[in-house]
Amino acid sequence: MKLSFTFRIIGCTLLTLLTPTILYAQTSPYGTTRRPHTCPSRVEPKAGAPSAEQAKMYFLCDVEEEIVISIPNSFLRLVTDLTIQVAPISRPFNMETDGKYLGIDPKQPVYDIRGSYTDYFCKRIDRRNIGKNCIVSSRPNQQGICFRNTFGDWHCHMIGTKREIGKQLPPPTN
Repeated sequence: MKLSFTFRIIGCTLLTLLTPTILYAQTSPYGTTRRPHTCPSRVEPKAGAPSAEQAKMYFLCDVEEEIVISIPNSFLRLVTDLTIQVAPISRPFNMETDGKYLGIDPKQPVYDIRGSYTDYFCKRIDRRNIGKNCIVSSRPNQQGICFRNTFGDWHCHMIGTKREIGKQLPPPTN
């Protein structure tokens, strides 16, 4: 009887200690099934401004990423609630404002964009931070450009104000 009771205590203790490990193993390293967006092609449109949907796709492909410094020190950046407006008229390349974008083709027109989004910067989960491994920021009033690089691929970038929503928050679900 005493031996059976001892095994129950050991079993319950092991279950309690291993449950976070089991939960951790059943999820992605960041606690979300979302992965950074990828763009199979960036060549459309061949002429004229990208649509708002194309600009969103190119922005997400440029911004969302997994940053691996080393396995325990890796991060995932994801975006939700993205809105983008594309200016209907292009403007010429301006070295002062546009020259900072690597590979931008100065012979191609540039399209101004504006929008907003929510930014998630998540570190890998461990036993201490399951469900609270992200810093979340609101990015209202963003402005930027969509441009073609020297390979003819579209890229879209925005910068602007940032308001931290909170630390130790869960990653996005969608």
